[in-house]
Parts: sequence; structure tokens; C-alpha cells
Amino acid sequence: MINMDKELHEKFIEIAKEKISDKTNVASVLADLLSIKKEAIYRRLRGEVFFSFAEMVIIGRKLDISLDHVAGMVSPYRSHLFFLHVENFVEQEEIDYRMTADYIASIRRAGSLSYSEYGYTTTIIPLHFSVFHEPFYYLYILKWMYQTENYSTLLFSEISFSERQKKLNAQFLQEVMAIKYTYYIWDELFLTYMLNDINYFYSIHLMSDADMRLMKKEIEYFLTRLEKLAVQGAYPNGNKVEIYVSSLNFETTYYYLSSDIESISMISSFSVGAVTSLEKSVCEQMKTWMHALKRTSTLISCSADKDRISFFEKQRMTLNTFFDRHNL
Repeated sequence: MINMDKELHEKFIEIAKEKISDKTNVASVLADLLSIKKEAIYRRLRGEVFFSFAEMVIIGRKLDISLDHVAGMVSPYRSHLFFLHVENFVEQEEIDYRMTADYIASIRRAGSLSYSEYGYTTTIIPLHFSVFHEPFYYLYILKWMYQTENYSTLLFSEISFSERQKKLNAQFLQEVMAIKYTYYIWDELFLTYMLNDINYFYSIHLMSDADMRLMKKEIEYFLTRLEKLAVQGAYPNGNKVEIYVSSLNFETTYYYLSSDIESISMISSFSVGAVTSLEKSVCEQMKTWMHALKRTSTLISCSADKDRISFFEKQRMTLNTFFDRHNL
């Protein structure tokens, strides 16, 4: 019983620290929340004294920590805890940047281990790729803002990308490349879905001819980069990357990070957000499903020359046909 109490206490402290953005003042933040002296907090952080249940409730409410998650509880209906993360991409606040920074920290921890795995099944070009392809970022944000009905007249050319977000995206990609094994499963119609969005915004005059030409050029660049990655089958640092194409359509984008210390699974929502679970069992279920999906998909990386060439020829034909139709 004592060991379980200690384990739960340590897990609570770990989660609380992750929730506090100022890592140098964890004790001060917790002391303010509980209205007790910092010395008392230090004793709890060192494990000399455990947080009482009432103290954990107070901290949990203030920092949005689920005590069910700390205890690893599962309901009788076999549901698991999920958290919806949707950043405010228009007027980003500190909490939005912290969400991204916390996820990057998790990837960094996983990448430092001998085993780490990152799986991604996607119906769209992933948002984080926009660090190399900013026009994609503009398109996804335009779509999200248009659907919220608060920015329905904002033009594609008016969307900006903060320098701080650029740096975070660059850090994210750097840490992802440190993961020992990464695989992507693409819906074979992913480009068609993007072109449908472009066509819609062009038809309602939120995208201009110049914007369309910019998107065409950027998609061509993206296909060249993706094809190069498929040929090499690895990131520049040598970590393995596999690229698959699925003939079976899936509803949305799913991705997970798995290692000996990290279990994060996400389901894409609203194009720019994600429903997230930190439960290992959920991550394992998603991992099992995605590995099964690989068996019904076509590997186009490394030695699969014929399938890879056919896939990229088809994508470029789809792209050119679309823009030819618009005389662009």
C-alpha cells in the first residue's frame, strides 16, 4: 500500500510539473495554489510528505489535472480519458504555446531512448509540415477560421505565421527526426482532399490567382521532398522512415508516440486540433490498428520503385489536371 501511495504521489507531481509552464518556479506556483509556505511544498516534492487528497483536488482544479488519470481508473463502460487540444491560431496566448512546447518535450524524451516509435495515418498533409511549406499552414488556418464563422471574410493572403510558432514547429520536426522509427500511412486521395479545399476558397474569392499559383508551386515542392524521403527511407540522421499508401479510406488523421516512458495517442479534430489520450492502453490499441493498416497498404519507400513511381506520377497528374482546369 505504501508503494502504491508513493507511486501515485510521484505521478501526481510529474503531471503537475508538466502543467506548470515556469519550470523554475514550480514550488512557488504550488505554494500559492495551496496558500502554504514553500518549505512545505519542497517536503512534498521530495516525497518526505505526501499531498493530501484535498490538496490534490485543489491543485487538480487549478491546473486541469484529472485525478482519475493519475489513478489510472477506467470506467465500467471501458471508456478512457481524452483531452481536446485546439490552439487559438488567430490570437495565440501563452497556454497555446505551452501546449506545443509540452508535446515537443515528450517527443524529445522519447527520442533519447533506444526504442521509440511514431506512427501517423493521415488524410491531409500534416499541419506541422508547414514549417517547410507555409502556404499549407495558411490554407488549414483559413479553413478553420472560415468554419468558426468569426473570420469568414479573411483572405488567404492576410494570414500570418508568428515567428515563435515557426520556431516551435522547427523544434517539433527536429525532435520527430530523433525518433528511432517513424512511419506514415497516407490516404491515396490526400491530395484530392486538399485540392477540393483550394477550389472552394478560390470559388468564393478568398484565394486569388496568385495564391493558386503559389499553392501549385508549393505542392510540387512538397511532392519532390516526400518522394526523396521515400527513396532514402530514412531521415538525414539515419533514423528509419517508412511511407505507405492506403487504398482503404479512414475517417480522419490518427497518430501516436510510443516509447518505454511515453504513450500519447491523438485523433485529429477541426483540421488544426487533436483529441489526445495519455493512456498506454489507448496508445497500444491505436498502435495495433495502425500496424494492421500497414498490411492493407502499399509500401512506397526504399526498394518499392515501381509502386513509388506510380504513386507520385498519379499525384502530379492530379495536380496538373486541377490547375489546367483553372488555366493556371
